[in-house]
Amino acid sequence: MKEIKVICDSEITIKNIKTGHVYKNEEEVKADINAKPEDIRRDVKILVPDIPLFNKS
Repeated sequence: MKEIKVICDSEITIKNIKTGHVYKNEEEVKADINAKPEDIRRDVKILVPDIPLFNKS
């Protein structure tokens, strides 16, 4: 079986679960003095391109 390397992108959404505030980046989270670590949620979405798995015949 041939190994195929796939280059993927990702999107990270950082949100305060108590206030609903969506942060732009980690620096904004660190700057928020009212945010507790247990209140921060990080969602990671992996974007995988289409992969041709079968040869067309």
